[in-house]
Amino acid sequence: MALKTFVKISEVTNLSDARYCAGMAVQQLGFIVDPNHASYTDPKTFQELADWVSGVAFVAEVSDSNEPIKNLIASYAVDAVQIKQQVQIQEALGLGLPVIFEANQLIEALEAWQESDKQLDYILLDASALMLEEVAAHGHELPLVVSNAFEGNEVLKWIEKTSIKGIAMRGGNEIRPGYKNFDALADVLESLEDDEYA
Repeated sequence: MALKTFVKISEVTNLSDARYCAGMAVQQLGFIVDPNHASYTDPKTFQELADWVSGVAFVAEVSDSNEPIKNLIASYAVDAVQIKQQVQIQEALGLGLPVIFEANQLIEALEAWQESDKQLDYILLDASALMLEEVAAHGHELPLVVSNAFEGNEVLKWIEKTSIKGIAMRGGNEIRPGYKNFDALADVLESLEDDEYA
């Protein structure tokens, strides 16, 4: 199986999400490593989830913590780091891992790209407040992965009409251990299945 575009799932907290998304050929799973965040995944739980899935990259999501990034990720075997403060860019780049910057506005994305000297792996942009046309006009300047901008088949419009690198969605809570409603994720991921690789 393969998807028509790059996909990252953020704030993964449970095995149901991890296994489902890995099975759907998602490229990255993100885990909040800030203990003060509501969706925090502790190192033990992270390792248990990581042991169950393969073929995906793991991203440490730093959130708004002011703790040194190297301390936050010390107990996690991750493939990339995601930050959301421009003051953390150089610190994150110094870790030797791919760095993702989470931006809420296009101007913030452009500033972060310049601050990093174009070394960011990509910029995760909350595009819910943006028009598709606005991203299409500026997306060629940046490696953008957009989130919160689509439902179901609408995602195909973003892929076809812009030059975005991919999309991102959030995981969710289980109803109870082992039971999860995947309707929201499934609507988008199934629309992205590439028939050539099915």
